[in-house]
Amino acid sequence: MENIDFNNNSGLSGIKLDDSGDLSSDKSVRAYEFYESKRYNDAISLVESDSKIYNSSFGQVLIGNCHKALNNNDKAMQHWKKAIEISPLEYFAYINIANEYYSQGKISEAILNWTIASTIVPENSVVNLNLASAYNKKGFRIKATKYFEKYLQYETKATSKEYLLIKHTIANLTAKVDFFTRKLEEYKAKRDIKTIAALYLKMIATYANLPNIYANIAEIFFFDKNYEKALEFFLTVYLNYPHTPKILLDVANLCFLLNKPSYAYCYYSKAIKHLVEGTSFYVKAQEKIRALSYVLQDTELVDTHLQAAREAEADNDYERAVDEYENYIILTESDNTDLIQLVDKYKIFINPEPFVVNVLYSQISELMNRKKLKDCIDVCDRILKLADSHTKEAVYAVKCRTECKRILLAREQFGV
Repeated sequence: MENIDFNNNSGLSGIKLDDSGDLSSDKSVRAYEFYESKRYNDAISLVESDSKIYNSSFGQVLIGNCHKALNNNDKAMQHWKKAIEISPLEYFAYINIANEYYSQGKISEAILNWTIASTIVPENSVVNLNLASAYNKKGFRIKATKYFEKYLQYETKATSKEYLLIKHTIANLTAKVDFFTRKLEEYKAKRDIKTIAALYLKMIATYANLPNIYANIAEIFFFDKNYEKALEFFLTVYLNYPHTPKILLDVANLCFLLNKPSYAYCYYSKAIKHLVEGTSFYVKAQEKIRALSYVLQDTELVDTHLQAAREAEADNDYERAVDEYENYIILTESDNTDLIQLVDKYKIFINPEPFVVNVLYSQISELMNRKKLKDCIDVCDRILKLADSHTKEAVYAVKCRTECKRILLAREQFGV
């Protein structure tokens, strides 16, 4: 399933080239036409002759693409990076940089830049496919599977060879999981825990994105008193999936049992924020936090969490990086603004859709007020693609899109 498309997204900025008569706009159109017709040196010369275009992210991406086509890879990278300096949201620059890094075998750098691109346009199917393939190569099976699923969700070319191949492969794997699920019922009736555990392990070996199965395996290892393995699987659930306060408490209790005091302190501290004050769970967690507070004085132990966070960050393991940075913040009892912002950034890396939906949602009123109805429809369409259908953002997007289309139709029919 490793099918990296380096050319599909080596495009230009999403800016609109208007027909306002502005000389720079005319030159932008001509430069783009030169690029499309493979007159790369002419395109570069034209952009460089106009400071307005040259100092735009559009111009820098265009020059970079031309140099890439001319096999001037170092120059191409310089201009794509310059585009990002000019506009940090220059989407295609990140994609081009990622593609170039991947072609050089620099997988971690490629993943970082594709991930940034996915926080701007999460629905780009090729970026999701590239991330799936790159994470698969690194052995991050859950993340790879999630991105393959996103690729299938967002890909509009449902008849393409790669789409059909990936869809067929996933269908075969999930069919095997369904077979194991049916077998489970037989062994559950017999209370054959050993065989049930073996089937669960076969299921996640077959298909990685099965959150309930990881939780079930964790429970089996816990009751079998294999606390190390139980912690491993509970952490898998905690780091990769939405979870209940119980999961956090399970992780905290296991860390306590396994003599991991700094981790136990952190997870009890995280769990207590979700527990009802005065309940037995809350009181016990509070007692454990007080008993473990000595770890706050162990600077060397506290710093191991910062080091673990940086290692996870370098390995594109953003879930673990978030967890360890949060642990470090808890243990240092500080309001480190830089670290908090870094954690927030990586949370967007992990789940960009809600962030992008919120940004798009905030744009609707202004677009409606400025009578930019077609742009408003585009924004609403993106919200409906990215948001769950029952959310307030999706419901409002349906309403606004319908109203915009009604007004446009009235204009067309009656000139109003």
